Amino acid sequence: MSFPQIIKRVGLLLIATSLWLSGCVSAASLRVPSPIAASIQETRFVTLGGIEQWITIRGANRANPVLLVVHGGPGDAQSSLRSTYAVYEKDFTIVQWDQRGAGKTYAKNPDSPPEPELVALDGIELAQRLCEYLAKKKILLLGHSWGTYLAIRMIQRRPELFAAYIGTGQVGSWRANVQAQFDFLLANARASNDRKMVEQLESIGTPDPSNAAQYFSWWKMRNPYMARADAKWFEDLAQLVRSNPDFTEEDMRTLIAGMGYSGRTVLSAMLATELPTTAHTLKVPFFVIQGKEDMATPTSVAVKYFEVVKAPEKKLIIIDNAGHFAIVTHREKFLAALVKDVRPLALESERH
Repeated sequence: MSFPQIIKRVGLLLIATSLWLSGCVSAASLRVPSPIAASIQETRFVTLGGIEQWITIRGANRANPVLLVVHGGPGDAQSSLRSTYAVYEKDFTIVQWDQRGAGKTYAKNPDSPPEPELVALDGIELAQRLCEYLAKKKILLLGHSWGTYLAIRMIQRRPELFAAYIGTGQVGSWRANVQAQFDFLLANARASNDRKMVEQLESIGTPDPSNAAQYFSWWKMRNPYMARADAKWFEDLAQLVRSNPDFTEEDMRTLIAGMGYSGRTVLSAMLATELPTTAHTLKVPFFVIQGKEDMATPTSVAVKYFEVVKAPEKKLIIIDNAGHFAIVTHREKFLAALVKDVRPLALESERH
């Protein structure tokens, strides 16, 4: 099976989440602040790591804490989901960033592979620019799914840039991830008397976390047991795609190609992910806001990683009836957690 096919099966409707923003502006720098204004609504390319990369900056008040979103996928750019993330704009200035291999950045730079270390350095450069441009001592960093791995790398390298880290769809140990997913599917297949799936899984025995082809051969069958909140999110995205006049067939082709390109680049890093070993001590406050029913990055694995992390402050928030996409399916609860537990840290960092 080719990797683009794997990505299609793994991401099924994830491709819909990278709808393009229309109205692309010319390349620009973040070095010189724009005139002071109460709100900010900006979209542009900025030069990061020697290439032009797409960002959006949106918020109701420039005085609010800055929240940089590191998307997952790989290749699952979120910058176009303005209406979805608008609820966060009242309390935060939200920065969306199309990484190498994703969204508008991939369209402009189709030959710049999103190697994890390179993407982390791009993110650090962006964080520095944002601190200067928006007059902040530190910003907040939020990673989703694969983006949690990238964001943790950023935190490890330059902790002084960040007031706190927030992970959702938090990755931990790839080995533990694979086993938890396998056990979940087998238990559900048996409960549903799905003999075909049971036979296929039992024939594998113990899944090999280093065997990508084997992994995707059985994980592709997860859709009947997907968290209901995630399934509905995909249904809503399908409608959003159909109703968006600015999202063309060419955009879709580019999006799929970018996800495949990103997937091929980061596969080895994904298979080697063991954050409990490589990132067990962090120098910034550490928060995990996780959907209870997340099986893409199993909550049981995320909790085990949370438990081993040593940080100046940490908190685990579990959202009931939510899956892998809690940040968009349960926005009110997610926002409430950010406002209550994380936002005060960002405000406090500006006073010191």
